[in-house]
Amino acid sequence: MENNNLKISYLLPMRGVAGGVRSTIRISNELLARGHEVRILYRNDPLRLRRKLQKTYVKLRYRPGPDCLSEFKGQAFVYDRLDRYEFSADELVISICQKTTEDMLTLPANVGMKIFHCRGVDVLDWQGMLETWNLPVPKIVSSTKLVKTFQKEVQQSVVGVAPNGVDTKEYFPCIPESERRGIGSLFGWGKAKDPTSMLETMQIIGKRLPDVPRYLFSSGRRPSGTRGIDFQRLPSLARARSIYSSCKVWFLSSISEGFGNPILEAMACGCAVVSTVCGGPEDIIKDGENGFLVDVGNTQAMAHKITLLYKDEQLRKRICDNAMKTVQQYSWSNAAEKLEKLLYLIYETHFKKSNSTIGSKR
Repeated sequence: MENNNLKISYLLPMRGVAGGVRSTIRISNELLARGHEVRILYRNDPLRLRRKLQKTYVKLRYRPGPDCLSEFKGQAFVYDRLDRYEFSADELVISICQKTTEDMLTLPANVGMKIFHCRGVDVLDWQGMLETWNLPVPKIVSSTKLVKTFQKEVQQSVVGVAPNGVDTKEYFPCIPESERRGIGSLFGWGKAKDPTSMLETMQIIGKRLPDVPRYLFSSGRRPSGTRGIDFQRLPSLARARSIYSSCKVWFLSSISEGFGNPILEAMACGCAVVSTVCGGPEDIIKDGENGFLVDVGNTQAMAHKITLLYKDEQLRKRICDNAMKTVQQYSWSNAAEKLEKLLYLIYETHFKKSNSTIGSKR
């Protein structure tokens, strides 16, 4: 079975640069490279005039690079109704969020094998999230914390864990080590990112280490209270790599992370990392070995660990050396292999009575 090709349709809530979209594009390219037939369908999101003007302003002001969908090597289609596209009975249709799961379930029961690939929790619509989690479709998750959350909240098991990866050809130390002087973080306006705690931590660091450069980058606008901080909106890959490489320590203050790609990216660029205990990072970081973990919202503990790593070069070097070993375990190739095994398992479980050949035309 595992020598045959799968037919896969990923359903995305939008195009753009969001983490879930970016990870889906990357894993889809890996599946294509393995010989599978993969296409992406993304929701048509009608924009109101105000949002159109905002998007136009951002493009003109910040000149961001092409969105993630432009990096997909297969075919991508926009949809407002899925029934306008053909799906075969043996096709794996994979949603990644509440909206696309609702769309997926509008397809007839005999069309495709429907799968929910959960990449995190929805802290803004917890009840809607639980309703999605309760739906009778196989679930794949991106971290072991999500396995436990499914068991606790909806008393359901999942098929398995398929983590994300990091590309060390994109993320690597790119400036001399002697020029690495800063402390950085990723800023997000969403509740899950806990922007209040992140900014408070930055302010504490500014007082404790007043001569240390501080860096932030974000897909959103610059927040108030960031005077004296180097803030970059929508940095290019090269610029993001340079920011990571300029930092001795990188921290993450989130309330919830389905996986936490910035942790791996920072590690790959030579940073020591500190994260809250917020989900995905707990799979990546072994506290005291390749990074540090602190409780959500504890800005004093976060600032203490950051300062400790910054001032103790021997400790930071040991942490960074171990982090580089961790990075090697999280290649996108390894991520694709783990996901592929789960998809084969789902196929065999639900189509074991079928004699149809995987890889036949749509």
